[in-house]
Amino acid sequence: MNINIRLMEPGEAATVQKIGKRAFTAFESLWVPKPKTALVAVVGDRIAGAALYNIFNAAGKKVGYIDYAFIDPDFQNQGIGHQLYNAVIEHLWAQGCDALSAIVKDDNTGSWGLLLKNGFTRVSLPWLVRQFGIDGAIRHYFGTPLFISIGMEYYVALKSQECPSGKTGNTKQICSYMLINLILFVVMIAGKNLDIPLFLAAYIFFLAGGILVGFTGTLMSRRKWYFRLANGGFVVCLLINLAAVYPMVGNWYPDNYENTPKFKRDMGINALLGWLFVWIITAVSVAGNSNFIFLKYTGEIGWMFLFYRMVPIFPFESYGSHRVYVWNKGIFWAMFALSAMAIAAVNFL
Repeated sequence: MNINIRLMEPGEAATVQKIGKRAFTAFESLWVPKPKTALVAVVGDRIAGAALYNIFNAAGKKVGYIDYAFIDPDFQNQGIGHQLYNAVIEHLWAQGCDALSAIVKDDNTGSWGLLLKNGFTRVSLPWLVRQFGIDGAIRHYFGTPLFISIGMEYYVALKSQECPSGKTGNTKQICSYMLINLILFVVMIAGKNLDIPLFLAAYIFFLAGGILVGFTGTLMSRRKWYFRLANGGFVVCLLINLAAVYPMVGNWYPDNYENTPKFKRDMGINALLGWLFVWIITAVSVAGNSNFIFLKYTGEIGWMFLFYRMVPIFPFESYGSHRVYVWNKGIFWAMFALSAMAIAAVNFL
């Protein structure tokens, strides 16, 4: 198959946008922009995929940002994505960029695997501050969709030096996860009539319990797993916490990804155990005496956490539902039904 990768030509933007909308799920497709700059992969007389990009300045450095990259469903699994990523990265370096960046969903190994092979590394927000200064980090954060990209992570490649490994250890990541969500907790309780110590205890119970149950799930496979805070979407989480409990994503991730049924099962079981923990606590809260304030709070938090685990599409998929859906759709729909029953019981009984 002959693949020609070239710059998008005038008049092709609408076609590229249409292909992007086809390549993503219903909700995600709403955000695919009409590109101003892009590389396109052409097969025959058809555009088979595209990589959208833009260039901005941060702390005096020229940064090439890879926005959307997608392949038309008719041409997927033919190696076009690999060639397209290579081409857009080479193109941006040729434009004199000092650094390249991209945002990828936490479990989207197809995209971040290609980035890792091209010298990118998953980086934290403190690393952005150290590398580009506060102003430069802000430019990265708000000059890209990272501030609204729940469950997504930031990747960077530097022209002049290697980036850090991206792995900072489970303890540090767990502490970061708990700290950032405690900050959100402070926002959430502002102006509300709550027994703050008990509500905080219930909140920490769910967060810490989820980490422990997730770790238990990792022991059921022979893979190496590590905990990671997904650093995207803080602004959206902050705004939602003005009205409801909405934590940033933290999860256990395998060291290596595989496109095999066994791997999907391991991922699905890990997510299912996390859901089961939340469901049991919520069910116990419903069955318990509502006069116990702690149970009342675990019920209120639990039904919201169950809702986030019911929807296998962005922006909720990183809470675990997508892993179960990919593994076993029958189990997912049973999980969905039980979640809906628990949510209804909390709110209407």
